[in-house]
Amino acid sequence: MKRILFAFILIVSVNAVAQNTTVPEELKPFIMPGYEVMDVVKGDLNKDKLDDYLLVLKTAGEDTFSFDNTDWDARRPMLVIIRQTNGTLKTAAVNNELIFCKNCGGVMGDPYQGLTIKSGEFTADLYGGSSWRWAESFTFRYDAVKKNWFLQKHKSTSFQSGDPERTMNESVISRSETGDISIEKFTPHYNADSSSWKVKAAKTYFYNSPVIGSKPGKAYLVKGNKVVSFKQFRNFVECSFTNSKGTVTTGYILKKDLELLAAGKPSGL
Repeated sequence: MKRILFAFILIVSVNAVAQNTTVPEELKPFIMPGYEVMDVVKGDLNKDKLDDYLLVLKTAGEDTFSFDNTDWDARRPMLVIIRQTNGTLKTAAVNNELIFCKNCGGVMGDPYQGLTIKSGEFTADLYGGSSWRWAESFTFRYDAVKKNWFLQKHKSTSFQSGDPERTMNESVISRSETGDISIEKFTPHYNADSSSWKVKAAKTYFYNSPVIGSKPGKAYLVKGNKVVSFKQFRNFVECSFTNSKGTVTTGYILKKDLELLAAGKPSGL
């Protein structure tokens, strides 16, 4: 727990990764009209031992936008730019939702903490909130067979700033549960769902992370209890349960322990 808290202190105090706005000449043709460069990160994205780039753009003048400006939540495109064997660059993928908007971090300010590249994968880190803080870390890994980058791991953390040790919650979701979500199709609301379910098992527990074989938490439901889902995965459903006193419990429940009552449309979009 102390290691987790230290990591958060580091994020807040250092703003994680300093943005590099020095733009290599070879990247300038990739800057779209109406945008300017927010960050540039170089590394081998597809394990071919050639230097590629992640290029993050922002709307020109973004730093001056106020909440009454129609562009205050303007998207920040991220371009995956790879180097070909002849040395030239080309855009392999574009995503408009991975890098959250400047004001999406709430009172904590700009949520962007940086991008890091390891051979064949990259990670985006974001942080924000107010009295309740949150952090999201999305890792994408290159699939040499499908020749694309897929969400490999999503780490989500939240805590109450006044009592982080007691309120710290962390979940880790892997590709084995999400299915194949390519960088082009990624949205923070991936696998969104609003279905209604009924517990069909005698007892089923809430898990902190949707990981088969992991240890469940103490909270559980009994046969006949009803829940509403936020997201669906291969073996789990992320859902909430409200008891007779109005207390809400959220987490991941094994899908095999549930019976679908009414299929819902994707939520949160």
